[in-house]
Amino acid sequence: MNLQLLDYNESERADYMMVVASMAGQDGAVTSEEVFAVRQLSLHYLLGPDARGRVMAAAAIPPDNLDGILERLSSTNLRYSLLLDLAGMAYRDGVFTEAEATEYNRLSEQLHVPENQSKAVLDFAGGVLNNKGKKVILDDHLATLEKAGIPTGVVSLSAIFMSDN
Repeated sequence: MNLQLLDYNESERADYMMVVASMAGQDGAVTSEEVFAVRQLSLHYLLGPDARGRVMAAAAIPPDNLDGILERLSSTNLRYSLLLDLAGMAYRDGVFTEAEATEYNRLSEQLHVPENQSKAVLDFAGGVLNNKGKKVILDDHLATLEKAGIPTGVVSLSAIFMSDN
């Protein structure tokens, strides 16, 4: 089964993207690269103007209903692709700060993802994104996910491979 985030309704896609966007500001600054990425992802996922506005606002100030969004997503396989996109957003500016690590861990706990799986997703994202421009052997990185019991189909749901990561 090859699911895509576009298979979900706009409200669910906007919720997903608000969580991803909220990671952009966790290090105390939202870079132009992060703003560009959030804007591109919002367009890629066909979010309307209102939803795009909520997503862009979440980059500066996390939404008030973040806990509710995470609870809804925690019962789906979207939780793994969401973690992958959160890690991708954190790595987007080339620096993974302690504040971003703390937030990533907090969000993975709220998504009810076991620590070994959370670490596997983070290692996967770091391995792929820290090797931009180099030949990355994706199969080796996918094996990390499989070994942790994470369905590798979540990679197709994730946006970290979109455009120029």
